[in-house]
Amino acid sequence: MIRMIALAGVLLAGCSNPSADPQPPRELAVDAAEGSAQPHLDLSEDGTAFLSWLEPAGDSYALRVATSAGDAWSAPGTVATGGDWFVNWADFPSVTPIGGDVLAAHWLVYQQQGFGYDAVLAMSTDGGATWGEPFPLHVDGTDTEHGFATLFPWQDGLAAVWLDGRNMIVDGEFAFEDADGEPLGMSLRYALFGENGERRTSEQLDPLACDCCQTDVALSGTDVLLAYRDRTISEVRDIVVRRLTPDGWQPPVPLAPDNWVLEACPINGPAIAARGDQVAVAWFSAADNRPLVRVVRSNDGGRTFGDAMDLDSTGSFGHVDIAALPNGETAVSWLRSEADGLALVLRLIDRAGNFGEPITVASIDIAGPLDFPQMVFDGTHLVFAWTDFGEEQRVKSAVVGVY
Repeated sequence: MIRMIALAGVLLAGCSNPSADPQPPRELAVDAAEGSAQPHLDLSEDGTAFLSWLEPAGDSYALRVATSAGDAWSAPGTVATGGDWFVNWADFPSVTPIGGDVLAAHWLVYQQQGFGYDAVLAMSTDGGATWGEPFPLHVDGTDTEHGFATLFPWQDGLAAVWLDGRNMIVDGEFAFEDADGEPLGMSLRYALFGENGERRTSEQLDPLACDCCQTDVALSGTDVLLAYRDRTISEVRDIVVRRLTPDGWQPPVPLAPDNWVLEACPINGPAIAARGDQVAVAWFSAADNRPLVRVVRSNDGGRTFGDAMDLDSTGSFGHVDIAALPNGETAVSWLRSEADGLALVLRLIDRAGNFGEPITVASIDIAGPLDFPQMVFDGTHLVFAWTDFGEEQRVKSAVVGVY
């Protein structure tokens, strides 16, 4: 059910009236099958939204994709199907516009032996009408996990960052610690491919990152900004941003460190958005057992950031997304607990840092999160996608007009 509700009594104070005047949420029909889940939203350069998801296809799964067609979703197409796919609510596939009619997709495949899984890519040069043969995101060949990938256009090609478990193989055996007793875990890696899938470069960005937290990127001018949850050997799991310039990757910059010490993965990655020099990052933290949704913003293309603003300190599960609006405002979405289940909540922040009244975009009939709702801004609307867990599990979508 789509509804609006004021939550000022349980969210942090600081309400104002951002200049954007949100309309009530309105559901958009998605031709997704029963059992569909794992939605992902992305935008092309012209503001067309691409919605992808997984759905059952007999004994297999299909990666499906639809585009925004005015006020509705198009009939979906199929990117690929497979019976050996690794399907997980937190590590989901994607379809990403690269430029013109070029699209890229990724999904996860079980390895033939062992417990690991691999990430594979495919590309389309005709807007998704046909797709090329899949090719590997990584070539390490280790029996480990590879996923949580983010795809983006870069230098006339396809770039990707992902979490990679190869560093956990020591002398041919899987290990959680090295010889000195220091923790081993997922590394953060980067690769660049040409339009035909040829691998141009591949490198390690961080030897130890949070094991199962989503990564996110935003394009700012001629640079790329990458946000991810880092991990130190003392198990501090805070958010950092790295900049990719034509000269390469710059060192990571911590964002308003929470000093969240956790000897487990919170399954909660950050979200980043940019519009020109306007950049914003949102994330979840539960340092000192205080669940928070936090936001920082930059007016100089992500070179410096202001103080963190806390949007929600009661019942938040995080699972954030973020969008930068043309008038300098910021839209943030996240999941929080309500008496009858979960709520997908939206809040706007104006240029001065004042919060708009909260809006519930959707109520989800489930006690704990098994989904990462998605949000993009298409130039007129905030577009949402999530998995509904009612009588028939199914991917759903809604829009909130803000202009």
